Amino acid sequence: MMGFTASELRDDLRQELVTRELFGERMKVIDERFKSLEKEMNERFTSLNFKLNIFIAIALLALTLGNPTFVALVGGLFR
Repeated sequence: MMGFTASELRDDLRQELVTRELFGERMKVIDERFKSLEKEMNERFTSLNFKLNIFIAIALLALTLGNPTFVALVGGLFR
């Protein structure tokens, strides 16, 4: 077995382990990235929600105009 002194072991560990400062910097970068992704996803969901509302409105209009009872009712109003 190879013997290590305390200072050699400490130096080796410093090179291998992440310091609090480095960890904090990396977490800040990750946090900023998640915030930008969250903003982008919120924008996409807002756009998708608007498109879905338009689709539902068109579908309801089509179902209403395609309903024979509605057509007969409107036809009776204009006689």
